[in-house]
Amino acid sequence: MKNKSLDKVRIECEKQVDGLRNGGAPLLVTIILTFLVMIAVCLGVFFASVQGSEQVMVPNVVGKDLTTALLQLQDRELYPKIQLKYSDLPGQEGTILEQDPKDGAIVKAYQRVTLTVNRGVMQDRMEDYTGSDITEVRTRLQLLFSSKNSMVTVASPVYAKNSAAAGTILAQYPEEGTMLTTPTVIRFVVSAGDQTETVEVPSLTDLTINQVLRQMETSKVVFDFTSHIASDSEKAGTITKQQKTASEVEAFTRISADLAVAEPKETDTSVTGIFSYDAPEYPYAVPMQLDSRDENGNTTVLVQFAHPGNTVTVPYSVSKNSTLILSILGEEKYRMLIQ
Repeated sequence: MKNKSLDKVRIECEKQVDGLRNGGAPLLVTIILTFLVMIAVCLGVFFASVQGSEQVMVPNVVGKDLTTALLQLQDRELYPKIQLKYSDLPGQEGTILEQDPKDGAIVKAYQRVTLTVNRGVMQDRMEDYTGSDITEVRTRLQLLFSSKNSMVTVASPVYAKNSAAAGTILAQYPEEGTMLTTPTVIRFVVSAGDQTETVEVPSLTDLTINQVLRQMETSKVVFDFTSHIASDSEKAGTITKQQKTASEVEAFTRISADLAVAEPKETDTSVTGIFSYDAPEYPYAVPMQLDSRDENGNTTVLVQFAHPGNTVTVPYSVSKNSTLILSILGEEKYRMLIQ
């Protein structure tokens, strides 16, 4: 019985050996060839990734202006990484101080090149920008004050018809020499050339006082406010009537608007009305600001706006015994106690 089992095992082994001899060799060769092809493909992918993109030479951009440097890097299919640095040399804002990698280095295309850009001399006081082009000044100020806590920001300019070339700065506020000890907003009056600036007239009807003040901050229209006691059909504290004009007018055109106010009562804790001040007439619209200071000395900015002068009117709603303070060009001009 035992011998029969051994004979069966021997017969099966012989069959397997015969199978390999007859058909197994081609199969083995196929497996080996497939393995070799896989290795070749992997090696090809590896060497292609190592070789990477086309190699280029880094150009020399030190001393050149930023625009020229960017164009030269673009021609070589290289990407810039910008860093800003103050310099002791005035008048060279926007030029390249350093680069990494250095010129002549051989690198792969699409690599980043770090450019250190001259952001100018550290300023502690306002410069004189009158006579300069507004676009160039904006670019320069952006280079000088590009951090999150910028000391100087540029407000939307006021354009005025003038014989000077369009874009020429005619006036600035604050003026030259103003110390930059706190964050400062600089406002420019810019020549519009022979063109007259026209602006859209906002509708104040039905707006509340706070909404009107926000419109004053962004609109280049001068509103002459008056007030009247609200009727039963009117809502106190809103504009009920506005002078009809074209939808677009010349910048700083004067337009009348009427505010409805409630009948005053002795029990009132706040007062609503129209602040008024006769200012000098300015050649251009100048920055003005109206603040409210309560009995405890807490000051709140009610509105900041541009105005060409003469009669200045602003609607208000403040607590009793507050003081309204008007500043023009950063200088306090008038106070009014509200009772």
